[in-house]
Amino acid sequence: MRQSSLAVDTVPRRTALRSSKATMPALRAVPQPAPVWIRMRLAVASTEVFGLRQTMCRALGELARVYVVNVDYRHGETTLHVEIARTDRDAAMHAIMTAFPAAEFGVTTALGDGYVAH
Repeated sequence: MRQSSLAVDTVPRRTALRSSKATMPALRAVPQPAPVWIRMRLAVASTEVFGLRQTMCRALGELARVYVVNVDYRHGETTLHVEIARTDRDAAMHAIMTAFPAAEFGVTTALGDGYVAH
């Protein structure tokens, strides 16, 4: 004798939805233009802010703008934001890794179309 569950047997089947899924066109992602400017978050093991900014400006030159975000004296770490043109990203990362081999890269944020370089 076949066992059946009363709950399963009484659930209405949605055959109409199954057939409509096959006829729905697939959604395609609309290509977005790449952002012009990006912001990289960078953590450096030092609390000497003036020395960090000076070394960073010497390494990057006109490629980027450097902003000090946070100085954690307790852990001896400074967090910086480096704003660069997207096309200069590789050169800037190479310069940063050369100047600060132990630097940790964090989140990279795309800056919007309305972003104006200062």
